[in-house]
Amino acid sequence: MTAECVDSESTLLAETTEANVCVRVLRSVAEVEHERALWETWPGHRDSDIDFYLMILKSTPEAQRPHVVVLYLNHRPEAMLIGRLEQQRLAFKLGYVGLFRRSARCLTFVHGANRGNATPENCEILVREVLRSLKQGEADVAIFEPLPMDSPLLHQVLRMPSILSRDAAQQPQEHNFMVLPGSIDEVYARMSHDRRKDMRRKFKKFEAIPGGPPNIVCYRRECDLPRVFSDAEEVAKKTYQRGLRVGFADSAGVRKRLELAARKGWLRAYLLYLGDRPCAFWIGMLYGDSFVGEYVGYDPEFRLHSPGMFLMMRVIERFCRRPDGDVVRELDLGFGQAEYKSTLCNHLAHERIAFVFAPTWNGVVLKFFRSTTTVLDKAARKALTSAKVLPRLKRAWRDHLARRR
Repeated sequence: MTAECVDSESTLLAETTEANVCVRVLRSVAEVEHERALWETWPGHRDSDIDFYLMILKSTPEAQRPHVVVLYLNHRPEAMLIGRLEQQRLAFKLGYVGLFRRSARCLTFVHGANRGNATPENCEILVREVLRSLKQGEADVAIFEPLPMDSPLLHQVLRMPSILSRDAAQQPQEHNFMVLPGSIDEVYARMSHDRRKDMRRKFKKFEAIPGGPPNIVCYRRECDLPRVFSDAEEVAKKTYQRGLRVGFADSAGVRKRLELAARKGWLRAYLLYLGDRPCAFWIGMLYGDSFVGEYVGYDPEFRLHSPGMFLMMRVIERFCRRPDGDVVRELDLGFGQAEYKSTLCNHLAHERIAFVFAPTWNGVVLKFFRSTTTVLDKAARKALTSAKVLPRLKRAWRDHLARRR
């Protein structure tokens, strides 16, 4: 007997052909809240936590409504796929340079979107429902934020769409992690002799700078946030990230993000001071036993002394010793390349963003733009890497942006 599905104005309950299988799509905040107990039963990534998800939904101007697919087998909830419908202007870039933008309705599935029992069979049913939504014109493209290369969900996302809809621009990314060792000495021991010696020399000079000694403060509470924003902004406005319009900023979106973290007890905002002067910050969230790094920056005036690395090593030492009672087993250092990531990372996860394009004119145009810019970007990076100039170009561009700030 097939599971019974009931239609409503705001919720599509789409019955599949398999016996005892039912798929429900939550399209309102009220429906999401109704499933809170179920949602919290299934563990997952910070980005798919229900409160973090709702905060992003409410604070992101482009977000229009939830789009959460829930799978039931034999009338029992089995798995969910967590996303939202957005009206975006998708940017197509060559490196840091934006070539053009195009408006699109996007079904954006968050990092760690799949909660529950993520079997290949369940993932196939969930992806089939996404394809149904695209075919019915709900969106121009579905975007799956980075999925592990070996995940059943990514396998189905790449296998099931037609050639017209499939994402052929494969571009794996390296997700950097640090599995926390037993002591800070083990972190130093993994470094080369020259790197270790150079770092300790810089740290010693930094500690001797007039106005010191360096002092690290960890802010955790809502009442601390005015100080966090004031002091971190003092540093962030001087960084190259500000020139790229990324990283920390005293904006409404960042405030909502950190206010939620403080209310939930996740906030760990580490500020490094010389006297009363802030000179570096590392702001993140402790979700379960994983510290998710959100924002990092340092005052370029102290660049020769590596204040950012000084702060990170001291914080990692705290994590190892656990003086605050925090149990931290890994650091999530995010995506992309950076000197501190190559120094600290001891575990790489290979992931990739996946697009599924609607079988419509706008979907075909979006696929063409993505495929073309991805091919050009890969070719340019390969050529610059072969010529051994890519790291120098990145450094020169970042220094230029920092000087402009």
